[in-house]
Amino acid sequence: MFDLLLMCGYCAFALPLAIAALRGWAPRRMRRRTAPWVIRVRGVALLVFWASAMVAPLARQLGADSEDSAFLTFSAQFGLMMFAAGLMCGARVGVLPATGA
Repeated sequence: MFDLLLMCGYCAFALPLAIAALRGWAPRRMRRRTAPWVIRVRGVALLVFWASAMVAPLARQLGADSEDSAFLTFSAQFGLMMFAAGLMCGARVGVLPATGA
């Protein structure tokens, strides 16, 4: 039951934000500070975070509850999260400097 709620929650909240960022939508304040490609890279990173959140619940729903599958799902989640974190850090380079007054 918890896995189903977790998957529904991520699909209801994280997935629409990721798709919107991937398409280039962002709040006006964010669009002024960042380049358009940064918003899209962050959207890709959010999709990768969403995919990493789906690995373990899907594995449990498919019946992969052994110790070996737990190790593989953990390493897959960790790898995807590190890839997404690298994308987020790389996108941080594209943020325009603030104009101080």
